[in-house]
Amino acid sequence: MIDYENPGPETLKEWENEYRNKCRREMRQYLKDFPDATPEEKRDLQRWVRSGHSPYDNGDYIATDSGGPMDFINARRFLEEEYQEYLKDPEAYRGFPEPVESVFDGLDSNNDLPF
Repeated sequence: MIDYENPGPETLKEWENEYRNKCRREMRQYLKDFPDATPEEKRDLQRWVRSGHSPYDNGDYIATDSGGPMDFINARRFLEEEYQEYLKDPEAYRGFPEPVESVFDGLDSNNDLPF
């Protein structure tokens, strides 16, 4: 029986190996969905998975429209598209939201708050 509260070093090593093997299996399956992946994308994906991450996640916390994490290659492509758009016209880049007017804008520090 495994003591989950105090696992020994052998158990931790076994769990780590199982997780890494799972990530490698996921990567092989994942690459079947991306036959157009470039050699650079494959190389970066392999590094990502070798470091203990799932191919279905990304390190930049980029989410899909549904709110879940974007997979690695799509996140990489998204960042590349955004960077190319930025390079076209850095001053007009849409990646940063316009400032939102605050309820505190224009208030004098001596006036009462509006609520």
